[in-house]
Amino acid sequence: MGDRKPSLVLEPGTVIKPVIDHEEVKLLVERLYGISVLELTELNGYDDKNYKIIEDPNVKNPLIVNHSPYGYVLKIMNSMDSQNLGVVEAQNEIMNYLTTRSVTCPKPVRNVFGHLYSLEIISGKRHAVRLLEYVPGELLKDVPRSEALFYQLGEFVANLDNKLQNFNHSGLVEREHIWMLSKVPDLDNFKYVIKDAEKLDLAEEVIEEYKYAVVPRLEELEKGVIHGDVNEMNIIVGLKPGENKTDYRVTGIIDFGDIQYSYYVFELAISMTYMMLLTGDLRTAGIVLAGYTVNRRLPDDEYRLLKTLISARLVQSLILGAYTIEQDPNNTYVTSTEKANGWELLRRIRKTKPNPEGDDTDWKTIATEYLTRS
Repeated sequence: MGDRKPSLVLEPGTVIKPVIDHEEVKLLVERLYGISVLELTELNGYDDKNYKIIEDPNVKNPLIVNHSPYGYVLKIMNSMDSQNLGVVEAQNEIMNYLTTRSVTCPKPVRNVFGHLYSLEIISGKRHAVRLLEYVPGELLKDVPRSEALFYQLGEFVANLDNKLQNFNHSGLVEREHIWMLSKVPDLDNFKYVIKDAEKLDLAEEVIEEYKYAVVPRLEELEKGVIHGDVNEMNIIVGLKPGENKTDYRVTGIIDFGDIQYSYYVFELAISMTYMMLLTGDLRTAGIVLAGYTVNRRLPDDEYRLLKTLISARLVQSLILGAYTIEQDPNNTYVTSTEKANGWELLRRIRKTKPNPEGDDTDWKTIATEYLTRS
């Protein structure tokens, strides 16, 4: 194994996002991939920088044999994750693995040196740089929502996890990242960013519950490689030819920056959390659960952890989102749905505002009723 590296986990005050302007990006793409850029668009990114690139068709590039008809995405990884090249290699391999198993996702492109990534010095820091084929379609966040779409998402996530059961990579064995759901206890180091006393009390309650309800049970849960960040900005949807303009279907998944060796129930909890944040409706999670359990069995003891895990993901998102805004006030990725209604959803899940119409966090019953009427 050689010398083990120390754990790489974000600490308060650390700036890890790449600092680069558009002209430097164009020069980088031309030097590493031989591509002359016709159009350059910056995409959302939390800690990384992502750019959609359309190549100039008038400039021949013999270095790329199979040109992507929809363009490319240049990914410049943050300086912390770039220290763990095993994770970079695992991300490339997982995309190739899923592509060969009929899952639509980005495909890595080799650079002029024949490699799937390179390490570049950008503004004095080392960053891993990759080029991926762009996946066409629309983001789930941008299309009309329906119960059928959330049900399909659940099916898709379960199918993804089923296929990943046979994927392993040594680069993920010791990976640690502050956004991993297993790192919820570490939020104690960041909770100072929550200035409102009531919100802080709520966050602390959830963190403590996670410590006593989840941590002692971790060894009992089924483990494997998971995507780790199934949200409305990472799911690609599309219409079949001739279909109703509101009848979208899940077609693919992007952004493998959070892949990890973790617990399958974490994948489900994260997916349920983000779909609730998107709709503002707690019952949405039950529809996702319905689709998931059709393709993948969930043991009763894991069902019982869902409320704590979903609460923990909300707290994680709210605390780390507030921390990121403190460090980078212009980060538009963070000022999204989760900040608009995350605290309100958390209050409702924790029952500080009872619902007179019944328990809309009884997701198992909601899933069963949906399956029955479908």
